[in-house]
Amino acid sequence: MRTRALPFTLTLLSLVFPFAALADNEVVSSRPDFEYADCHVHLLDFLQNGEFLNSDMKFPGDNYGHQKKGGRFVSLPYGERGRRIEVLLESMNNGNVTNALVSGMPFLKKWSENEPFQRPRYYLDSPSRVKPARDTDVSVGSAIIDYKVKFRADQEKLKQLDRIHPSLCGFDATDLGAVDLLIKRIKEFPGVWECIGEVMSRHDDLTNLTTGERPRANHPALARVCRFAGESHVPVSIHHNIAPISRNSNEVKLPTYLNEFIELIEYCRAGSQGAQESTVFIWCHSGISRRLVVKDLHLWIDAVMEKYSDQLYIDLSWVVLQDYILPNLNEWVELIKRYPTRFMIGSDVVGKVSNIGKSLKPYDKLLKALPKDIRAGVSKQNFVGLFDEMAKKRKIKGLGEKGIVLPANYGFSEKDHVRPNFKRSNFMEVNLKLLSSNDSDQ
Repeated sequence: MRTRALPFTLTLLSLVFPFAALADNEVVSSRPDFEYADCHVHLLDFLQNGEFLNSDMKFPGDNYGHQKKGGRFVSLPYGERGRRIEVLLESMNNGNVTNALVSGMPFLKKWSENEPFQRPRYYLDSPSRVKPARDTDVSVGSAIIDYKVKFRADQEKLKQLDRIHPSLCGFDATDLGAVDLLIKRIKEFPGVWECIGEVMSRHDDLTNLTTGERPRANHPALARVCRFAGESHVPVSIHHNIAPISRNSNEVKLPTYLNEFIELIEYCRAGSQGAQESTVFIWCHSGISRRLVVKDLHLWIDAVMEKYSDQLYIDLSWVVLQDYILPNLNEWVELIKRYPTRFMIGSDVVGKVSNIGKSLKPYDKLLKALPKDIRAGVSKQNFVGLFDEMAKKRKIKGLGEKGIVLPANYGFSEKDHVRPNFKRSNFMEVNLKLLSSNDSDQ
């Protein structure tokens, strides 16, 4: 009888104590679920719509508002836009996501007369132009307000908003008056906004489709925005490609756009109030997007971080994981170990926020390869630490408790930074020589 009972006993013990015999590092690595902070969430898509909680079927479509025909979403009226926050929080809970940087979508895809039979929904669906979506921040801000109103008597529900960090993105980065629009949105939604971005710069696929002037990092309009952000202790999430797109996977490009970004960093660094008032940047996708082929990207990021890590965080979202990190995992692990507090992960979901957990899951391979003490920083704490630090600085300066609040009489001088004196950079050229000399030595 004892012999027969033994397998059952062992089975029971294995169910109750599945990790009892494993070492500590093995326990962590065997778990599929880390705590994540998502540094890159778009609440809306390129048609300025997106998922919302529709489990009561008040609106047409399924539980998340998907329409059966055409794949579109219903446009929500005021008073109901908080449903977008509800589905976001639900998805975060399901995906073990503690915090998220949330913006709308800075562009609206134009439906051109050249595509009369099928409306484009993504920026690459057709060659039609995109244009700045000035109302996207209103949609996000009103979603926050509608959520607050709906759950005004529920402190536990309201506390959940501390996990969401809204970001302003609906402005023209080539307009010297862009900062005025940002200030307007901050005053319209006081205490809501904690970041500026995703600002598009040198996204060749997308910005080359943009109606009007092409944005770049060292543009006077963006200089004004970023200096305002630095003075107000609001970080800037910026998409600035490090290089032009390649025609195929074998066409390697030099990081010819890098100097422009360096010039912006240097300009903000040389602020009148010193380094403590400098702008903090989150560099989206490590300077990479689709069809970019750059040799030794990790070395270029290392070179930038060596000089500017006090002002810069690296966003590892979108294609950089599959195209660069995983094929060169050891090199990226060593890079992250050099700057353990400066890397973040993100889903880069566009409108379909129910996919957050699924989109963050591939990062587990990177996280498991990192030392235990660094892993938690990259997955969550670096993000949380940045936004906690910014909130504390704004509070000291009298600019709000969490999101930024500006005085009623606040205005940004129309004389400041309209003709910025960018210090010409040769950062790319200098480091190219260094990398070339290292290659020749080997």
